[in-house]
Amino acid sequence: MSTYLILVLCSVTAAFLLFIIANFRHSDNRGALTAAVSFPLCAALGFIFAKLFYVLLNELEVIIEWGEWDALFSPEPSTFCFTGGAVGVWLGIILAARFTGYKPAAILLDRFALPGALLIAALRMAEIELGSLGTGRFIETPENAYFLILAVYNKYGEPHVAVFVWEAIAAIIIALLSFRCPDDRPGLRFELTVFRLCVCQILLENMRNKAMSWGFVKIEQLLCAIILMILMLLACSRCEKKQGVVRYLPAVYLFLCIAAIVGIEFLRQRSPSRFMGLYGGYLMMGAVLCVILFIYQVPALGLHRHPQTNH
Repeated sequence: MSTYLILVLCSVTAAFLLFIIANFRHSDNRGALTAAVSFPLCAALGFIFAKLFYVLLNELEVIIEWGEWDALFSPEPSTFCFTGGAVGVWLGIILAARFTGYKPAAILLDRFALPGALLIAALRMAEIELGSLGTGRFIETPENAYFLILAVYNKYGEPHVAVFVWEAIAAIIIALLSFRCPDDRPGLRFELTVFRLCVCQILLENMRNKAMSWGFVKIEQLLCAIILMILMLLACSRCEKKQGVVRYLPAVYLFLCIAAIVGIEFLRQRSPSRFMGLYGGYLMMGAVLCVILFIYQVPALGLHRHPQTNH
């Protein structure tokens, strides 16, 4: 636990140093100052929102019915919501820009896209210190652990899929892809990065053995789906080539895709077929998520407003 905390503190500090350097690289001293101001804000709000989201979404019924507040004061990593923490970090940057008068804040968010994705990768890798929290299903044949490479062993020497490593790899790849994001308008790079991270997390969160859940619905998955819809609606609202309801068709397609994922998960949970329960269901889910990525490209990259001038 202490090692995990040290890894988290080092990861957060390194990410915000990279954030400050990114602003200096653009010869933006005021941006660097705002990034420095955002460090304590993001750290505090990330912690608060991660705990708040967990309590409200996972423990509220226990608090109301039994008056037990243990989860609110527990330092255990399993009692924090990862997506809630990310929302807190986003809010910290927005508030730092407001306090320092930096406009538009979207420019800062774009510069945080790379450090933010790398921070997620580092935090996921730090989960190696948390035992089974970030792992997936049991690997029945030990030889498969060597084939997969990305496997960890519990205290009984049993191999499990190291889902946290896959999450870290996905975040690193998305961080690298942020270099190729266009700069047509402030905020586009950040939004694309967040969208890709949420799409990947919908699949990877499903593979975790331990997760916040309502029945077979993983709460983190639901939060990611909500973020995807918000980003899609924002992208559609900026469309200038189409008017009226037509411009929001990509959001309708996204909703249908999310519904399809829910249906696939229901089938995966209920199917007597081993293939469908493990590989088939995840392959189908991955295919739908690829469609979601494609759908988002149209309003985000092809139908955005005219470029705005950076200040």
